[in-house]
Amino acid sequence: MKSLILQIPPVFKNMYVLGALFFIVWLMIFDSNDILTQLSLRKKEADLQQTKVYYQKQIETVKADRKALFSNQDLLERIAREKYYMSAEGEDVYVIVPASVDQ
Repeated sequence: MKSLILQIPPVFKNMYVLGALFFIVWLMIFDSNDILTQLSLRKKEADLQQTKVYYQKQIETVKADRKALFSNQDLLERIAREKYYMSAEGEDVYVIVPASVDQ
């Protein structure tokens, strides 16, 4: 038993060092803000930042399309006719559906 105590370096016999080591281990493993939690939160933050950049680009695209749409009456009419199948009064619209490849 005495030989085991003699093999311990004198630094680890100091109570302040032991207390500091215990505190560090506690923070790294058992605390609610441990290392694994911090790593997963950083990964989640990076993913959310990428999503934010994607949506900011989409917002800019939509704003540009909206500005073009409201500034050009011909474009507005074309979009209304093609996308929403709107027609002018007294006008007939025929929708041609292409034949599927299976038939």
